[in-house]
Amino acid sequence: MYHESNRAVWSTKRRFAILSMATCVALSGVVAGSGCGVRMGMEKVDDAKQVKKQVEKRQHELEKKLQEGQKNLEGQ
Repeated sequence: MYHESNRAVWSTKRRFAILSMATCVALSGVVAGSGCGVRMGMEKVDDAKQVKKQVEKRQHELEKKLQEGQKNLEGQ
């Protein structure tokens, strides 16, 4: 009788260990996945900032050319 009880306890401990390990693996995948998502999001924010700077620079250049063109028209 004691032998069967001991076997049941061992089986329960083993199942608990397996479930614990599976939970840890699953949670580590979720954490790693969310980290990648955050990293990708930050890269997209950085890309958007670079595009914004390029657009502002190009807009400034176009405004400067427009002002030069208006001065040339007034001078004629």
